[in-house]
Amino acid sequence: MAIIYGYICSSASDDKALDNFNQAILQQLPPYGAYICRDMFAMLPYGNRALCKYSHIIHFAAEYDEMYVMPDDWLEEFENLLSQLCWSHVNVIETYSGNRFEWRTDKFDLEKISATTKWNRITFESYHELKEIEF
Repeated sequence: MAIIYGYICSSASDDKALDNFNQAILQQLPPYGAYICRDMFAMLPYGNRALCKYSHIIHFAAEYDEMYVMPDDWLEEFENLLSQLCWSHVNVIETYSGNRFEWRTDKFDLEKISATTKWNRITFESYHELKEIEF
């Protein structure tokens, strides 16, 4: 069993328009039956500056039975979603293997709210081997 969690982060000069744009895309996701579904996503309220000072954050999590490494079809579904949302950077962690993925846009314009279609994906080695920081 693996738990996958992460966040999708963005900023815009018009927070409400960005929120409406991304919310409309998430509402189009299936409610269940796919790796990526509507109920796994939530948005921090853009108007609450105690929670989101400079960013627009979508957070997500899901638990998958019989998953031991991040499957390519999960990444394909997720990147299909990313190609429809407006974002600047994304982080995903898969807990069983410890895989960590990061997406960064090639360029981002705070004035333009549109789907992000060009990015770089970076895969990091397992976070299981991180050294403990002593206090």
